[in-house]
Amino acid sequence: MTSSVPGTFTKQGFAFIWGGASLGLLIVVWFVLTSGTEWIAARLLPSPAILFERFATLAVSPFGGNDLLGHAAASLQRWTYGVLAAIGFGLPLGVLFAWLPPFRSALMPVFELLRYIPPFAWVPIAILWFGASTMTQALVVFIAAFPACVINTQLGVSQVDNVLVQAARTLGAGSWTTLRVVVLPVAAYDAFTGIRIAVSNGWMALVGAELVVGKVGLGFLISQGQANDSVATVFVGIITIGALGVLIDLAVRRLQRWLLRWRPLDLNRT
Repeated sequence: MTSSVPGTFTKQGFAFIWGGASLGLLIVVWFVLTSGTEWIAARLLPSPAILFERFATLAVSPFGGNDLLGHAAASLQRWTYGVLAAIGFGLPLGVLFAWLPPFRSALMPVFELLRYIPPFAWVPIAILWFGASTMTQALVVFIAAFPACVINTQLGVSQVDNVLVQAARTLGAGSWTTLRVVVLPVAAYDAFTGIRIAVSNGWMALVGAELVVGKVGLGFLISQGQANDSVATVFVGIITIGALGVLIDLAVRRLQRWLLRWRPLDLNRT
């Protein structure tokens, strides 16, 4: 066990180095194409220097009613509302689907019908219900994130080894005690996988909703950049969305490792 730890760190170190090298190579190619040779016009793809300057400007100057931090904070707020609601309702529903077959038989057809409707198809209904508000975009995030929580939790609970369940019941545990003490800890890894997918789906759906109906947020920033013929602003919004998405995923993975630290072998796969 002790000898495997350095190897793990070595693999992580190599992954970090190769990842940094590929990112550096991308920036060099980008610079050559846009600055060194100008093979690509600035109106199509701004150079790294122009983009950095636009980042600095948007960080301190309002554009579309807010600076870059204000737009990012608005997007994160809406995303948080929608994802937390999806987790809060999706995980229990997934458990019930797996643990109570009659409940699953009654509600699964409705769930299967609704989960194949694209989140953006709900935007007109959300606008009619809530107007162009935070609730509208949070609802789109919820719809995008909810199915992953349900499906992966149901999968995790249904795949728990029946030997463990029977052993708990042999020792006198009731149905709900078995579920709480035996099944849920074993199914937690799959449930967290669903949360990670939900986080990603919700983030992407939010930006799409903001492009359509937002009055503030990173999606709105991109649409305003397009309306003002500012390709640099559009790329600032795109890069910020991608960077925040990576940071959110890293935070969820850290939380997963901390909460499920008793499953180190499984977590090494992520």
